[in-house]
Amino acid sequence: MNRKRFLFINVALLAVAVCLCWSCYKITLVVQAHSIVKGNVFNGKLVIKDTNNTAGGMEHVYGLFGIRVPEGWEVDGQIVMTQVAKATTDTGDPDYNQTITRSLETSQAYTDLLNRCYPRNGYTWLGFVTSSDFKTLLSGNDAAKRVDSIYVDFTIATSSDKTGVYYLDYVAGHIAHDKVNQIGAVDRDWATRVATFQADSISNFYLTDTSIRVTNTDGSMDEPGDLEWATPVEWDLEAMPNATYAGTARAYKDLKYNKLFTRALGWNGGDGVLTVGLPNGDVLWTFNDSFYGVVNDRLRARGSCSFPRNSIMVQKCRDGVLGETPQDLVWLADYVNWTDASADRYFHARTHLRHPQGEKTDAEIAAGDIDQTKVYWSGDGTVYNGKLQMIWVGVESAELLNLDGSLATYSLDGNEPEGYYLPTIPDYLPHEGDYLYRESHTPNKFVGPCAYGSTLWEDEDGHCYLYAVENMGTVVARSQTRDLYSPWQYYIKDANGQWNWQDTYPTEEERRRSNIMASSSYAIMLPWVFKQGDWYFMTSQAPIFSPDVYIYRSRTPYGPFDERKLLFRLPDHLDKLGSQAYHWLYMVNLHPALSRQGELVFSTNSDPDDFWMNFNARGSADYYRPFFYRVFDWQKVYSDLPTSTSVVAPVVTDRVHDNSYYNLQGQRIDHPRRGLYIKNGKKVFIK
Repeated sequence: MNRKRFLFINVALLAVAVCLCWSCYKITLVVQAHSIVKGNVFNGKLVIKDTNNTAGGMEHVYGLFGIRVPEGWEVDGQIVMTQVAKATTDTGDPDYNQTITRSLETSQAYTDLLNRCYPRNGYTWLGFVTSSDFKTLLSGNDAAKRVDSIYVDFTIATSSDKTGVYYLDYVAGHIAHDKVNQIGAVDRDWATRVATFQADSISNFYLTDTSIRVTNTDGSMDEPGDLEWATPVEWDLEAMPNATYAGTARAYKDLKYNKLFTRALGWNGGDGVLTVGLPNGDVLWTFNDSFYGVVNDRLRARGSCSFPRNSIMVQKCRDGVLGETPQDLVWLADYVNWTDASADRYFHARTHLRHPQGEKTDAEIAAGDIDQTKVYWSGDGTVYNGKLQMIWVGVESAELLNLDGSLATYSLDGNEPEGYYLPTIPDYLPHEGDYLYRESHTPNKFVGPCAYGSTLWEDEDGHCYLYAVENMGTVVARSQTRDLYSPWQYYIKDANGQWNWQDTYPTEEERRRSNIMASSSYAIMLPWVFKQGDWYFMTSQAPIFSPDVYIYRSRTPYGPFDERKLLFRLPDHLDKLGSQAYHWLYMVNLHPALSRQGELVFSTNSDPDDFWMNFNARGSADYYRPFFYRVFDWQKVYSDLPTSTSVVAPVVTDRVHDNSYYNLQGQRIDHPRRGLYIKNGKKVFIK
């Protein structure tokens, strides 16, 4: 197989400046060598500045510095921390209105604490504390009075017996002068939390190139290291080396899927963007608010469009391999006018599923009008007893208030019409007897403001776990069986702190105290849960509309989810014509059914500052549509997890564990070739 090889330098894991009470600062520059002969020494510098925080004032502190290096490396000679004053600096103490220098000395307590809290195989932390205290002013209402910066000079000696590519990590902070002897204490007050990175200030990290290539004298390496990222050329991935921490996950833009969703006729934008893997290898896609109509493809300008509040699409599997061409994406749409390009509402579409309380009359719907008050937005779905079951959440759209939840059942048998509208597009509208025809809709599975089933996980214990966001925390319910129509139970912490599964929909107070995250600081936007090995993992975008995507883990599907790690960071702009700025970056959704080799596949949505910027302007058609990312080696964010090539998609066929390969129709294949198969209850891709 032809392969495209990406050469790149990876990025730092930490380089984090932590927040001391209200006085916040961050690392803004790391200077170090990036290539060196083994056994040699190099010098480096770390620069720290304030975050323009106006709260707080002068602090009486000891300085902290930590560096993580490969085992066998040493700090050679003196390292110092220097505080640089400006001409206008006024700390209130003349002795500190000038540049001052403090030597940094090894702290075994800090070293032990760093290695205990943030271990990494093959590396060790070295922790240092200033030999004497000082006073610093890195925040305050008057920026002119603050000190300019703090920097650390250091010298590192490499090992004489190892070559390879390595990644250094840095951290800097300070601790109150009367707390310096409490580093690593069990009682983690604010000062100790600063020392242990427990102050939840991960937003103040600095991503930069901290790789160092250690070679023999002739430039060769005994070990290749992990400098190269290689992926099959047909995947069309673009490496994002600044999106992940060194030595952990590898993140890519998925240019193939981005192009697939760059469309000019019919569906040309939508948010929501959820996927469900189907037994025959197809993938069902659901969208919330969508645009249907015509796009000027040269300018990527969206013209006349309708705005259905939900829609669905199926991605076809061909000969056991998921199709990834425009002809493989079939929108199951009810178009108003597909015959006359000069007439109104050309390739406009109606909403797929109307809310029973929608305000439009049947005549208005027939003419192409769309309900705008009470609508359905998509939840997650599963396959049970040969049928697709989907959760649809009722919403008061103007107020963005959840009202209720309903269930719809879709046929997985029947005909698949071709050329239903234009010969050039595969879209069709399922009727009774057709594949993916909606056979039934049951409103009011629940009534209430918490959208249980926004995402779900089908577990081996026979339940579907149904997740929802409540005040940026996570709550969970479960179906009695894998059938979503079976009774639901809700996981609730009672007033005495005891957890129970209860049959009644919980009150606001019950939901508020039933967050299944291990810490109230683990705020999320939308939880996605999957399992690998003995662990359940959750991914979520950080609030509010942050580019940071975190991963958590738990021993059960109902938590507590703990050990938050930064998985990857989304780009700070959109790859499009015209304006590339986000208004909101949202709906960072996980797509297990799209995984090829166990990587995590995400889509994102964004919109412009003004709704009407979705039309006419250059590049407007590439707002309000998904962009895609793949994250490989995600397991490496946890030092105790092995990497795996098995796909983490939920199993949608019978779980047979006999080490044989089965196609997606359940037939045993004794000599499998390239394609997608089921082995031991999991999807695997044979290259």
